[in-house]
Amino acid sequence: MNTAIRILERFVFSQDSDVSALSGVACIGDDVYFVGDDVRYLLKTNRKNNITSTTVFEKIPLSEPSEQMPLVALSKEKKPDFEALTCIIFNEQPQLLIMGSGSTENRKQALLYNPSNNQIRTLLDAADYHFLEHRFELTGGAGLNIEAVCSDYRHLYIFQRGNINRCHGVLVFDLEGIQAGKPLKDALINSLNLTLPEIEGSASGISDAYFLADKNLIVATAAVEQTLNSYDDGVVLGSFILVFSPDGKTLATHLIQDAKGQTLPIKVEGITWLESRADGEVFLLVTDSDGGDSEVLTVLLSSSAFAKP
Repeated sequence: MNTAIRILERFVFSQDSDVSALSGVACIGDDVYFVGDDVRYLLKTNRKNNITSTTVFEKIPLSEPSEQMPLVALSKEKKPDFEALTCIIFNEQPQLLIMGSGSTENRKQALLYNPSNNQIRTLLDAADYHFLEHRFELTGGAGLNIEAVCSDYRHLYIFQRGNINRCHGVLVFDLEGIQAGKPLKDALINSLNLTLPEIEGSASGISDAYFLADKNLIVATAAVEQTLNSYDDGVVLGSFILVFSPDGKTLATHLIQDAKGQTLPIKVEGITWLESRADGEVFLLVTDSDGGDSEVLTVLLSSSAFAKP
């Protein structure tokens, strides 16, 4: 059994709830935001409400009022495929970056949401995504499939899922340059190549990441899904929580298991930090069950989880 990870709470949201295909989670203050890959809105609640399977969320549209996008789940062909959600400091304010995967043309958009005034703007457009998909050090020649983004408030890390060809690339950008209006191609400062674990010979792919500033570490999730491309779903074998140095060195790998030591066949798609405790760090995880029920898990990563075995 993996004693480095302890599941504190686990809630299941049914298909007929407002929670759909969760793909990202982020916190700003006491507010918690979720995004799903088949919707064009954020779900918002407050940590003090104690998130449960019956929590009622506020829906925040991610479209201009003139667009009149319905606040419902969209088809696979029409969905924006928002796969990455993180908090960044932009114009000296905490804001949410919501990134599409870029796997099709209608998924090549990253939005910036400012909770202080509810303003939404496009931060990365199709030209930025076309730059990403042609960076071999990111994709290894596979189709673009952005699954994670995180920031240390000076840099922006953009992660390729990488399960198709086992090229787990990361591009690092100067956040100040992006804020000044530079396109991604002019703000690139570094590239990383991660090493990820497997389950039964099937490759995992990065599914989310969080920069834990107090420890100067990247805490990421990786899911193992048996699929041959970046579009179709497959059988999910399990998920990992990983710890990386800022330069991409793997420091720790932890398989998510239940209390009996059995691998949980869940597809963890989002992670964010909640609080520090004497015995470790508490994170919130979300899952995407590809048309089934989504889950929210609160987990404790013990202090030993951050040490290389």
